[in-house]
Amino acid sequence: MKFIQSLTFTLAMAFMATLATPSAQAYGGIGHHAFCEITYTLVKPATRARLDKMVAEHPDYEDFGSICSWADHIKSNDQWDWAKPHHYVNFPRSEANVRTENCSDKGCILSAIQHHYDVLKHDLNDWVALAFLVHFMGDLHQPMHVSFADDLGGNRAKLTYFEQPTNLHRLWDTDMFAKRGGEQSSAKAQELTKELEPLAPLSVNPEQTLAWANESAAITRRIYSNYREGQEIADDYTAQWGPVLEQRMQQGAQRLAAILDGLYARTNN
Repeated sequence: MKFIQSLTFTLAMAFMATLATPSAQAYGGIGHHAFCEITYTLVKPATRARLDKMVAEHPDYEDFGSICSWADHIKSNDQWDWAKPHHYVNFPRSEANVRTENCSDKGCILSAIQHHYDVLKHDLNDWVALAFLVHFMGDLHQPMHVSFADDLGGNRAKLTYFEQPTNLHRLWDTDMFAKRGGEQSSAKAQELTKELEPLAPLSVNPEQTLAWANESAAITRRIYSNYREGQEIADDYTAQWGPVLEQRMQQGAQRLAAILDGLYARTNN
C-alpha cells in the first residue's frame, strides 16, 4: 500500500482558514451530510461527546454532519490539489477486482483512509484527518468512486434522468438520493437509521478497506452492465437502484461509527 504524504503544519493552518468559510451543500453535499448524521446517531455517547467538543471549537460548522463535505469544498483551492486523487480508486475494466496496486503514486481512497486513520490514532484532535476520514469513508461506499478511469468514474457516461441531462457519477452522487427525499438530509438520515444496529468498534487496516472497495466495485460492474450511452431513465431505475445506494450509505455509516468508537469511545482526552 502506498501511503500519502504526511500532514504538515502549513496544511493544518490552511485547513483552519477554510473552516471560516464553509460552502453550501452542493454523495454530493446532501449525501455526505446524511451519511455523517447516520454515523453520529450510531456512535457511542462518549464518542458523540468528543465529536461535539471538536465541532464546538469551530462554530462556523454547526454540527458533525457539516464537516463531511469539507473535502469537496476545498477542491477549488490549489494548495489542496494533492488530495484530489484520494476521493476515488480506479481499476481496469479488464479486471474483476480492485487491487492495492491500482493506487497511483499520488495515492487513492484506499491509502488516504488508512493514512488519516493513522494520524488520528496519534492525535485525536486532528481536524484535517477527521474531516478527510469521514468524507472518504462516504466516498468509498458510493460505487462510482470505485470505478473506471476511461470515463472519469462515470462523469463522461451521459444519460437523462427524469428528462434532465446528467451522468452516472452525478446520478449516484446526488440526483437519485435527492429524488428519494435526500434534500431533507436530516429527515432522510433519521429514516435510514431506523432499526440500524451499531457495530462493535473497528480499526482500519488495508485488507478491510480493500474488501469494502471491492463491494463497491461489484456494484459498479452491475451498474455499467445496464448502462447505455444517452439512455433515458426515471422511476424504474430509481426503484431498482435507490435501495442499493441507501444500503451502501447505511453500511458505510455503520462502519465509520465503529471506527470512530474505536478511536474515541474509551478516551477521556
